Amino acid sequence: MVAARLLAVPAVLAVLAGGLVLGSAAPAAACSCVTDDPVELADHADVAFVGVLTSQRSDDEVVAHLFTVVDVLAGHVRHGQDVVTPNAGEASCGVEWTTGTTMVVLGRIDERGRVASDLCSGSLPAGAAAYDATVEALGEPRDPLPGRSMAALDPMDAQDVLWAAALVGVVGALGMVVVRRLTRRAG
Repeated sequence: MVAARLLAVPAVLAVLAGGLVLGSAAPAAACSCVTDDPVELADHADVAFVGVLTSQRSDDEVVAHLFTVVDVLAGHVRHGQDVVTPNAGEASCGVEWTTGTTMVVLGRIDERGRVASDLCSGSLPAGAAAYDATVEALGEPRDPLPGRSMAALDPMDAQDVLWAAALVGVVGALGMVVVRRLTRRAG
């Protein structure tokens, strides 16, 4: 009887520990947008344009969508404009746009100076129910700026640049020492 109770204690502890491990999973992140009103979304956009999605490239964090811009409706937009979106799908408000699609793109300028958009920005393909209302809310179109924007995908932060510069400096100094020693021996 005592032996059965002693064996029961480790079994109960094992079940409780297993419950803690299984029960402590983090909840899935979900994208929740504050509004879907086209006029309100248009008012909050730093950048807005109508364009055709021509290509996409990505890294682990973002997808850069290249648009050929037809009309600029807000902000400074180039004829070839990159727009970055999260690369983790709808859970992080990422988008999946199809190449060749004409869209009205609403975006903001992110912390790195890139045009950024997501599910909550209000970008819409032509033919969507709110497409016309969104374009009308943005006002008169104008021509895009010439050239192309190019969104960097793999950023090197300031710390990386400093380490790279220090490494180049050390290698350069060592090279100078080797050259001096070789010239002394030769002379």
